[in-house]
Order: sequence, then C-alpha cells, then structure tokens
Amino acid sequence: MRFLQGMCSFIAGILGIYSAVIIIRIIVSWVVLLTRRNGWASAQDAPDYTSALSTVDTVLGKICDPYLNLFSGVRSLRKPNIDLTPLLAFVILNLVRSILSMFAQIGSLTLWTLLAIIVDGIWSSLISFLMIVLIILLIVRLIVGSSHNPTSNNWVNFIDPIIDSPVSFVYRLFFGKRKVDDQKVVIASLIFYIILYGLLKWGESALVDFLISL
Repeated sequence: MRFLQGMCSFIAGILGIYSAVIIIRIIVSWVVLLTRRNGWASAQDAPDYTSALSTVDTVLGKICDPYLNLFSGVRSLRKPNIDLTPLLAFVILNLVRSILSMFAQIGSLTLWTLLAIIVDGIWSSLISFLMIVLIILLIVRLIVGSSHNPTSNNWVNFIDPIIDSPVSFVYRLFFGKRKVDDQKVVIASLIFYIILYGLLKWGESALVDFLISL
C-alpha cells in the first residue's frame, strides 16, 4: 500500500508541474496572439521579446498541445475570440491530480474524501487558476500603464476588457463614485485579489482537512 501511495504522490507531483507548464503555455500564447494581431511580428518597431516569446510558445506547444488537442473537439467551448478548451483540459488534469494526491495522503477513498477531492479540484483547477491569471494580468497592466510608449497602449487595450469586471468591482467597493487615477485602481485591485486569493486558499485548505478528518 505504501508503494502505491508513493507512486500516486510522485505522479501527482508530475501532474502538478505539467499543470503549471500549461498555465505558462496559455499565457504565452495569449501574448504571442496579441503581438500578431498588432502586426508587431513583421513591423520594425516589434518588441525585442517577440522572437523569444515565439520560440517559447513553440517549445511549450510541443509539450502541452498533444494533451490539449484531446479536447479540441469540444466545439461548444470554442468561440470566435476565445478558446476555452484548455480550461477544460486543465480542470480534468487537476481533478486527476487531486484524486492521486488525496489517495497518497490517506490511502483510501470515502464519501468525505471524495467531497474533499471535489472541493480541492474546483479550487485548484478553476478558481485558483482564474485568480492567478487575473493577478498576472493586473501586474502586467500596472507595469504597462506606467509606461508611455506606443507598445504599452496596445497592451492596455488588450488587457482592460479582460479585467474590467473585477477591477470595476474593486472600484465600487473602495472608491464609490469618486474619480480616481487608473493606476491607483489597478494597485488597489492587485492588493485586494492577492489578499482574497490567500484567504480563499486558507479556507479551501481548512475545509479539505476537515472533510478528510471526518
């Protein structure tokens, strides 16, 4: 039994690393898509990192795409402007990782541990993923928002529609109807969601530990 638990723990660790690589792959592909939409790949004013990002995107694609392509047939998740099939692939991968990790910890599966797996899976594969992406986008928005070159405007125009709803929520929560500089709102949003992420992570861990103890 201990050997089986050890194998499950090892595989869960590998899947955790693979999940992180998938996140990087998704983010890098977004950036590469943005550069191509703005014509930077062929323009003389292309950012210095364009070529390097394309290389990274190609390498990560060889690692991640064989798995991600398994879900490419789910047409209901493929929209004109966005492809959500990588999110489905990420969710399933993390559910498997959660099952293996939980079994490695306790050596058996009960109703309560299955509930714990569901909670951990929803957190790690969906909520945590979306919050990490949001925090990364806020950091990038904060950096490019303080710059005054033409490239930064392209980034702002790309990021703002994505983060509009969560940033607007923070704006209403802390600033009401007051007129506030965009950068201050972004900083407040970044701090708020980092704290919220930490609190949710603590709550999720406490709930999972409680369910396992039943």
